Amino acid sequence: MVTDNNILNKVEIYVKELYSNRSAQEDLYHNIVHTLEVVETVKKLSKMEGITESDEVILIIAAWFHDTGYFHCCNGHEEQSSEYAKDFLDKEFYPVEKTEIVLNCIKATECPQNPKNKLEEIICDADLHHLGMPDMEIKSKLLRKELDIKGIKKTNELEWLKISLDFITKHHFFTVSAQNEYGVQKNINREKIEKSIREIESQLK
Repeated sequence: MVTDNNILNKVEIYVKELYSNRSAQEDLYHNIVHTLEVVETVKKLSKMEGITESDEVILIIAAWFHDTGYFHCCNGHEEQSSEYAKDFLDKEFYPVEKTEIVLNCIKATECPQNPKNKLEEIICDADLHHLGMPDMEIKSKLLRKELDIKGIKKTNELEWLKISLDFITKHHFFTVSAQNEYGVQKNINREKIEKSIREIESQLK
């Protein structure tokens, strides 16, 4: 019999071992720190949104696995992440119907996000909650450096700021809880990006 606590403990141990063995040094953003933050934010938003304990377990599992595919590829890594989750959950005899929901939650985090239900909305908001955090600029710099080192995208500061502004402007939190929790700081962060762009462009004139 698979219990919720039992499966969560096993998932945590398995994913932490995966990161320990597979994560590259240049993964400055997509690493175990980000995963732990998403797991904790999923727990927080789940309680704020009033979902059932059973659904929260599904979300926590999805949060643990959501970036594991990044070990193999960057673009579209959510598909690989869902395969990691399916292989593990099948071996643990986790209910098939619940596994399917976990996989859909993982796939929903692919950008541009397009969640189809409350659970998918929660994990999408948790994955990008840093957009509404005071340390967003630090996270952004880590992501830029990661993409640069891995040869995925090389940008100068102005180019990166414009990409960031476009991303944060188009993004929106789906749950009311995330909007209330992170919306104000997200607007502050967007304004900071706009100011930085203006300053650089004025220097270039």
